[in-house]
Amino acid sequence: MVVPYYSFDNFLRKKFDGVKTWKIPINAGFACPNKDGKTSKKGCIYCDAYSSGLITTFHLSIQEQIELFINRRPESQFIAYYQANSNTYAPVKKLREIYNIIFNYESIKGLFIGTRPDAIKDNVYPLLDEINQKTYFTVELGLQSIHQKSLTFLNRNHSYDDFLITFNKLKQLNIDTVIHLIIGIPGETKVDMLKTIKQINKIKPAGVKIHMLHLLKDTLLLELYNKEKFKLFEMEEYTDLIVLLLEHLDPEIVIHRLTGERDRTIFVAPEWAIKKAETIQMIQKKMKEANTYQGSRLNN
Repeated sequence: MVVPYYSFDNFLRKKFDGVKTWKIPINAGFACPNKDGKTSKKGCIYCDAYSSGLITTFHLSIQEQIELFINRRPESQFIAYYQANSNTYAPVKKLREIYNIIFNYESIKGLFIGTRPDAIKDNVYPLLDEINQKTYFTVELGLQSIHQKSLTFLNRNHSYDDFLITFNKLKQLNIDTVIHLIIGIPGETKVDMLKTIKQINKIKPAGVKIHMLHLLKDTLLLELYNKEKFKLFEMEEYTDLIVLLLEHLDPEIVIHRLTGERDRTIFVAPEWAIKKAETIQMIQKKMKEANTYQGSRLNN
């Protein structure tokens, strides 16, 4: 289907000659420096008990998680996505062992790993380069915002400059990097969010993942919301804003996600945000009705 932005699905179809490719979300058992005390023990303010991993398979081994997904679609091909926590935060020997698991499965055609700017030691980069030579490889790097006030609010415990150091090292190795952004951080204005998008255009990552700020059970963010009742976006507001941000985003940057989603058992608010398909459809509808597209206001 033709959409008015460079969707990840369209990117994959081009890369794999039209073959549908599925991502397998995996908990690879890693820790996080923002939770184990190296940087902080609190973690990011929005982080849930499953660290963004899939709840239903969180307790399974890596192999069990992979085979569960492959067995559901035995004729398909896949990308393994080491998602939960910081998937570069371990000694090189352990990282190599865990990364290499994917090569035992012929139908796995690539590896994505999610991590933080402060969780890649210098001795890990040669391993990342090695994996990049073997398969389609992408690092998903959490940023969330370029603004220090927002990073402090989220308890990220890194700066935009810290992010740039890590990002540039990955770019020098020609490793595709996908940047995570959060839209709707309290205190951020529309101008602030546009500034983040314009900085993303300057550094030009392979892709972006855009998440709305949402509330999950047993998080510091929910505790704060219950005290302060800060504003959460309505669907109309959020989709209008996403259209605007997409209009200013370089059209060569792949859109991996336009809305956040979590399991209903831990999701709290805003209620409309659990309806991922409806949200995406509304964004596409608004863009088509306005005859606009990703990058249409790139130079404005």
